Amino acid sequence: MIGSRSNGLTRSRELYEEAKACAPGGVHSNVRLGMKPFPLFFKNARGARLWDLDGNEYIDYALGMGPVILGHAHAEVNQAVSRCLADGQLYAGQHEDEIRVAQRICEMVPCAEMVRLSLSGSEAVQAALRLAHAATGRRKIIKFEGHYHGWFDNVDVSVHPGAKEMGPANQPNAVSESLGQLSTSFSSVIPLPWNDLAVFAEAIEREKDNIAAVITEPIMCNTSVILPRPGFLEGVREICSKHGIVLIFDEVVTGFRIGPGGAGEFLSVVPDLAILRKPWEMAIPSAVWPDAGI
Repeated sequence: MIGSRSNGLTRSRELYEEAKACAPGGVHSNVRLGMKPFPLFFKNARGARLWDLDGNEYIDYALGMGPVILGHAHAEVNQAVSRCLADGQLYAGQHEDEIRVAQRICEMVPCAEMVRLSLSGSEAVQAALRLAHAATGRRKIIKFEGHYHGWFDNVDVSVHPGAKEMGPANQPNAVSESLGQLSTSFSSVIPLPWNDLAVFAEAIEREKDNIAAVITEPIMCNTSVILPRPGFLEGVREICSKHGIVLIFDEVVTGFRIGPGGAGEFLSVVPDLAILRKPWEMAIPSAVWPDAGI
């Protein structure tokens, strides 16, 4: 976000100090801890603009960290939400719109033969990994350094590894993101460098009978924006297919944004499972789903 701060940040500063007394770090998402000079408090938003409690105006380039692709308070979205609110919520049952959303996603996303709707990206990742474990009977997963797949202990690994902690490039260490993580929670994770097909192939050869899944951002976006090198994802796809390993694309950032079919369509590489952005969904090819027992 950028904007004019001619009115100062007095009210935001006051509320941030108040918030720190009742919430860890004064925030309810660690992403906000990095805001400078401190996390701000906003009053309203419209289109691409935000206004804080001190009356300062900002351009919201992040658009709610991703999901507000039509801008804040879009008239048609507000009207649709209002209609839904009038009909009640939390039926604890099915709704016809679930079918229509799933059908539309199956039409748009190359790998999608079935869809499971989920509440958060972290939750959808766990469902995808559980499905891969059940389908293959294997227990290890490969993820890439710098890729973020949610805050659960088993995958919040080697997202921001320090140079002294990373270990050798061909066999990196699994570096936890929090002092609260137990090493046993990510003992089945094999971190590898992004965009190095030779190292990937070597790791698969060592562990091919134990690896259930490879999970990757098809375009590395959470800690930087780095495209896959030519042939990298194609090579990963081929190797996974050869050894019966489930290839999972985490498209929480790229899904529907880089194109209607996500990065898989844009890059012409079809994964076995795809986790698609906010609001979160998991696209499932039917070949992986039957009798998986998740």
